[in-house]
Order: sequence, then structure tokens, then C-alpha cells
Amino acid sequence: MNKAIAAAVLIFSFLAENIQYINEYPFTYTPVLYLESTAYLDNPYIGFYHIYGYILKDEIAYASPKDVPFVPDPETTQTKERLVQIQINLCRFQEQSLTETALSQLDTILSAWSETNYSLLLRFLYDWDGNAPKTEPNDISVILQHMEQLAPVYNKYADHIFMIHGLFTGNHGEMHHTHFDSPEDLKLLASKLAETADPSIYLSVRTPYQWRTITGADNYEELSAMPDSPYLNRLGLFNDGMFGTEADTGTYSRPRAEEIAYQDALCQTVPNGGEAVIDNPYNDLDNAVADMKLMHVSYLNSVHDPSVINKWKNTIYTGQDVFNGVTGFEYVRNHLGYRYVLRSSSIVRDYINGQVKLRVAIENVGFSKSYRPFSFCLTLRNTRTQETFSIPLKEDSTCLVSGETASLEVPLAMENYPAGTYELYWQTLDETFGEPIRYGNNLTLTDLGYLLGSLRIKTSQE
Repeated sequence: MNKAIAAAVLIFSFLAENIQYINEYPFTYTPVLYLESTAYLDNPYIGFYHIYGYILKDEIAYASPKDVPFVPDPETTQTKERLVQIQINLCRFQEQSLTETALSQLDTILSAWSETNYSLLLRFLYDWDGNAPKTEPNDISVILQHMEQLAPVYNKYADHIFMIHGLFTGNHGEMHHTHFDSPEDLKLLASKLAETADPSIYLSVRTPYQWRTITGADNYEELSAMPDSPYLNRLGLFNDGMFGTEADTGTYSRPRAEEIAYQDALCQTVPNGGEAVIDNPYNDLDNAVADMKLMHVSYLNSVHDPSVINKWKNTIYTGQDVFNGVTGFEYVRNHLGYRYVLRSSSIVRDYINGQVKLRVAIENVGFSKSYRPFSFCLTLRNTRTQETFSIPLKEDSTCLVSGETASLEVPLAMENYPAGTYELYWQTLDETFGEPIRYGNNLTLTDLGYLLGSLRIKTSQE
């Protein structure tokens, strides 16, 4: 018996043993049409943001959360931004510890913002006027003490704080023009912040050089070999000089192409964002979009620099996708962070394991992944009885890498479902806010998620 005949015998033998299973649950599956949309998606942890600042004082400025200025009324406000940067100025305590009154005011401020659907980019600083050497402490021990005092307050709101920007130092809290920029100071401050801040809160520094100095690693690959590092999968970047010059206004200490490649590797695991500044060719739309895809930018200041923002608003995006013809601002806004698009769904038979599976293809067309994990759930609803069957997935949204399509499979135990017609719904849920994640498809989001298609399970007589 030659090899071809032997293989055929094995195949027919296997099918004979499993033919009962194959025919036991005859079905048909019809997916819906998956068209991509250009709509803005009101999803958390990504997008444009505004800045609001508060000075901590040894006095009661806000008697209750409702007295805190700038905070939108969650009952009436329909925001198109889901991030906000909150700056807390500590200049009144330049050479002393924070008082209980000042700390209670921070608690009141954060309590007010935690009632909204914003996530916070939190920045502590001593300077708003570009004069940090005159307003920040003269001794690093004061900053370290402030870090220890503040952490128990803001950690209460860890679910609402996405990231802490910087190490409290420098002009505007941007870690430049400061007494404390030596490698020893950077390591000491970063270590204290990592030790005191809730581990779920991302940290960030202003430049790749600072990241490399603090972590002791030249790149993400080296850091990933240090499993005990407090910065692994936690320390990201905030680039407030994005696209301003070839070196992003002093952000890069190595050639631009090298630093962009460094971010491409690092920022698939930690967030990156900031401010686009100074109208010049680096932030012309095509150049900016190409770089943001590699830098995996997930958040940007919505009003600074106005010359760049307005340039994007007055530029038309041209491309081979559905966004062709929208403004550059719309394109950037709708691609900051993650953006999921359902591409296809099908039901496949896994004869080896004796399973029937739903396969769902999802593309992440955004500039970055989601850094907080979202859960997936498939729900089958019987169209006659309205009975539902929910199947949570083991995978979460961190598997959806920017610029790639992932195929997720859900085993369907057909014996659990009576014969009939079922609608299949796909839901992606953010547990923190208890809300569904919206997809970039022309589909209606229901309480069960997005309709994928219709499954007909036939009786043995059909």
C-alpha cells in the first residue's frame, strides 16, 4: 500500500468514526454585512484631552466635590473626549510637607472628577510659568516626601487615573529646566513614584533618554528580560514636543528614525501621547500620521498647538480606506489609541478536536492597542423564546495589536442549544466604567453587543 492510499484510508477511517458527530448538529450560519464606519467612537482611555489646573493650599477652597471648578456635570454633559489632564500645583509647599488640609483638597478634586466618565492624566508640578528652578524644592527630599503623602489620596481613585505624567519636576512638570535631572535624581524619584503609586496606574517620563536612564535598559526587549523591574509594562512616555523639530524639540537624544523605532517596540505595551507643536513639515498630515502609527500615539492635547490642530482641520486626508475625504483632524481623532473593526465571522468545524467554533476576525486600525484589558463575550439569543446563552472568552483586548487583524475563536457546544434560530452578538466590555466598547462598523450597538449573524440549528428530521 503506497503512502497516498494509506493516508486516504486513515482519513476515511476517521470520518467513519466521527460521522455521527458531524451530522448530529446540522446548521447554517449567515453573517451580517460588516461595513466600516468613519464615525467618532466614544471609547475610554484614548483621544484628545483638555488641561485643568488646581493649586493646593493650606485652606479649604472647595467645601465639597460640587464646588470644584471645571468639572462637567455627568448628568447633562455629552462629551466627545474621554481623557482629561489634571495638573496639581504644589508650589505653595516648596520647602515644607503638605498639610492635611491640602491633602483633603486633593481628595475633593479627585472625588469630583471620579464622578465623570473621564479618565485622568494626572500631573503633579511646582511650576506653570516656565520657572521651575525658582518654585520647585531645593532639596529632593521634599519631593520624595510629597510623593509619599500624595499617594494614599490619589490611589483611592486608581480606577479613574490612567497615567501619572512626569516626576513632579521641571518647567510645566515636563522634567526639563530642573535641579533634579541627573541620572541619580531621575532614578531616585522614579523609584519612589513606582513604589508609592498603585501598580494599575501607568507612569510616564518626558523623553526616551529618561526612560532608558531610569530603567537601566536600552530598549523594551532588554527591559522585558528584567521581570522584577517595577517599570516593566508600566513606564510610558508623554511627548509634549511632538513633531516640533527633527528631535521633537529636544525629546530625542538619538537620530529621529532610531527613536521612532524605539517607540514602535516600547509603546505596544505602554501608552504614548502628548502635544503636537510648531507648524512645520514634520506635522504635515501625511508625515504626522506615518509617525503616529509607529509611535502608537493614544492621546493628544486638543488645543495645543493651535497652529498644528488648525492645519489638520484644514487638510483633507487621502487614502485607500473609508476615511478618504475626511479632514485630517477627524482622521487623527478617530485613530488615536485603539479602534476595532469587525471584518468577518464564520463557523468552522474542528474535526481533530471534535468541536464547532465561531471564528471572528477583528482589525485594530487605531494607532495603538488598548492598554487596559477589555473582556469579550459571545451571546446567542433564541429568536423564538428569547432565551440567551453567554460565552465569555479567555482572551482579552490586549491581543488586538494596532495595524493587525486577529482571529478569535469561540467553541460552540451545540448540544447545549435546542434546535431553532439564534442571533449571535459580540460584546467587548470595559469593566472599570461598566460600558461596552464601540466598534468602527455601521452596526447598531445593542444591550447584548453587535449582531454578528444568524445561526440556524436544524432538527434531525430537517
